[in-house]
Amino acid sequence: MKHSNELKVGLSIITAAIIFILGVRFFEDLPLFETTYTLETEFDNAAGLIAGNVVRVNGVGVGSIDDVYINPENNRVRVRFHVDREVPVRQGSHTVVSGFDALGVVRMDVVLGSADSAKVPVGGFIPSREQADLLGSLSEKAPVLIDRMDGALAQLTSVLETTRSMLDDPDGDARQALASMRGSVGTLDAMLRAERDRISSILEEVDGITSGLNRAMGPDGDSLAATVANMNAVMARLDQTLLTLDATASGVNELLDKVNRGEGTIGLLVNDPGLYHRTDSLLGSLDALLVDFRANPGRYLKEMRLVDLF
Repeated sequence: MKHSNELKVGLSIITAAIIFILGVRFFEDLPLFETTYTLETEFDNAAGLIAGNVVRVNGVGVGSIDDVYINPENNRVRVRFHVDREVPVRQGSHTVVSGFDALGVVRMDVVLGSADSAKVPVGGFIPSREQADLLGSLSEKAPVLIDRMDGALAQLTSVLETTRSMLDDPDGDARQALASMRGSVGTLDAMLRAERDRISSILEEVDGITSGLNRAMGPDGDSLAATVANMNAVMARLDQTLLTLDATASGVNELLDKVNRGEGTIGLLVNDPGLYHRTDSLLGSLDALLVDFRANPGRYLKEMRLVDLF
């Protein structure tokens, strides 16, 4: 009976230990019946990292921190952790501490290396990379920011006091500007009241013009579409005419180029002064001959006979 009670107590202790181990693995997001392997890394600053914090890969929990202590050899923070054996932690991987210590949310992320690299052995070392501490940066810059804010508030206070003094002075520019603005607003209101009927008439005329345009366009805008189509046709014909005119201008330019180069009869006449003078002389002689023929026709006709003429 005594041995039976001891056996029950022993089995209860073993069962509790198994449940405890399985519970720890469950809360650490580790497989319940698969093994893990241990790795190590080092940081200059643990940033609140403690045993039991989650180890993640790509945002997925794959293990937890086993121990955090100061390495007496280099005074750096040594971290021992374990991850699931199925996680391919390979050479070229590194670790970073993330989260906010002030909020009690600190974890360690493992950034995996290339898939072509060799796997880190059990107990192997993974280098770390320091991550920017946002709160630390804000703490360092807080005094400068506060000084700048104080300066801005002081300037704002000065501006407000100056504005108040300007508004309190009856003869100040600000009061006069406000009074002038008030008078302008009153004048504008009076003018609008006086011209209310005229403005209403103008609006009615605008409405009538709009209605006329709507009627001209038709219920479906057919008239406007036809007008636009006609304008497009006219523009197309105009474009064709311009193309023809361009071709004609090109031909004229080519002809003028030939004339300037002295090609053809017109080119020779234009570019050969001697030919021009000889032609002018020939025309002068021909004109003199015609004048003499009119004056003395008998000189030229006395030798002609009727048979020669017919």
